Amino acid sequence: MGSGKKIVKGVVWTTIYNIVNAVYGFISVPILIGYFGKAEYGLIGLAMSVNVYMRLMDMGADATNVRFFSYWMAKDDRESLRRGFSTSLSFYTIVGLLNALILLGVALFSDSIFNVSPEQCIILRQLFYVLMISAVVNWFSSCLNQLVRATENVAWLQMMQLVPKIAQIVILVLTVCLKFGIVTYFLLTSLAIVLLIPLLVFKIKKEVPDVSFVPKMYVPVLKELLPYCLNIFSFSIFQYSFYNLRPVFLGIRGTMESVADFRVLNAIVTVVTMLGGAFLSVLLPSSSRVVAQENRDAYNKIAYDGTRYISILICLCCFGMMAVGKELLTLYVGESFLYLLPWLNIWLLCTLATHNQAISSLILAGSDIRAITWCSAFSSVIGLVLSWFLIPKFDLGGVVIAFVVYSVIQIGFYYIYYWPRKMGINSWRVFSRDFIPFVLAGIAAFFAAVWPEWTMNRWLLLALKGTIFTALYGALVLILLGREGRARILSDVVKFRGSGKAEA
Repeated sequence: MGSGKKIVKGVVWTTIYNIVNAVYGFISVPILIGYFGKAEYGLIGLAMSVNVYMRLMDMGADATNVRFFSYWMAKDDRESLRRGFSTSLSFYTIVGLLNALILLGVALFSDSIFNVSPEQCIILRQLFYVLMISAVVNWFSSCLNQLVRATENVAWLQMMQLVPKIAQIVILVLTVCLKFGIVTYFLLTSLAIVLLIPLLVFKIKKEVPDVSFVPKMYVPVLKELLPYCLNIFSFSIFQYSFYNLRPVFLGIRGTMESVADFRVLNAIVTVVTMLGGAFLSVLLPSSSRVVAQENRDAYNKIAYDGTRYISILICLCCFGMMAVGKELLTLYVGESFLYLLPWLNIWLLCTLATHNQAISSLILAGSDIRAITWCSAFSSVIGLVLSWFLIPKFDLGGVVIAFVVYSVIQIGFYYIYYWPRKMGINSWRVFSRDFIPFVLAGIAAFFAAVWPEWTMNRWLLLALKGTIFTALYGALVLILLGREGRARILSDVVKFRGSGKAEA
């Protein structure tokens, strides 16, 4: 199967996985808040936020491995691929053990770090002990995941990732039915990833049979990977810190209820942001090949056409969520949470900045990201400082305001400087042809959906508003795409269906 078809299949299955993941998030948050209580659920959110921040120990190896694995496959350099994979396994084994030790330290001093009661501290420590066990497993599976992605089998990978996700849904049901405690629920959910590991091993043996699963450090390969890895790390450390320290700051400067509010809105917003991130992970292997082969036509196609399609989906999700936001919050967690609606809408608007993910895949496939590192450092530090000082006054709103400032700085830097100066990309073309028309279509469809005043059942009202928005937005997008754009989409759909039948 060609790269184009693999990208299309990868996007489709990534979207399906994201829908299942979103359903799990939507179901689990209100159920767990009702079952464990808002404060105890906040402990789960806090523990997970601390561990997610430990992903910084990756040091940029995820994007680095996908890039170099893809590059070596494109050059048919099997020896470098074999050594690189073994070296990465060694690296992740060390990182997993170090991650567990850090979590042990946080657990032992959690009473002095976080604003929790003695009873909450006991539970929080147990959650950190669970995360110590799952950390080693998660880091090991990360390396397997990267090699599968490098083979451009993203569609297969997303299908297989449904296995642990479905297991988590089953665990959620059993927790309520069998009255599991919070620690038991957390343990089973955290270790569901184990189900994916044998599937990844099977796929790797089929696609790249000459690699070894025995960790072994090859110093020359490490020296080749390390410079690019550190470049990615220097760029991502600040951005990653901003995204994942926000709930931690809420746990320190706010309350456990603040963390729970963050988790409620984050579950909704993640549906939108996952789409941008999904495109980045799908496109990165292909972008690495395009950069390695110096194919400028394919480069421009990813930059412009990729941005256009991402913008269509991002605007659909962003303004669609805003159109049904009131009904969604009410049905999701109850009318008592409607005070979060203004912050939800502002947060959703910030997700429009993720329309840059196609071009970001080209950036990560290259090597010169020093300017991005400086911008990322500046915007992240500003965002974190604002969060720290605004949380006591605005509570959850403090991190949302900080996110607005962060997003404006980031996207302004790309449009004004990096894209035109460093990449030879026409920023005005991206903005005027591939982004803003679909934003305007989303705004028009949003107002058309929320303008009429109806009095009816919340479920029916959500369905009605969603239908009106989707129909109008879809019609406007088809008009904006023109005959050539519509024909191209139809061609991609036919190719995808044809490839699916061929594989069946």
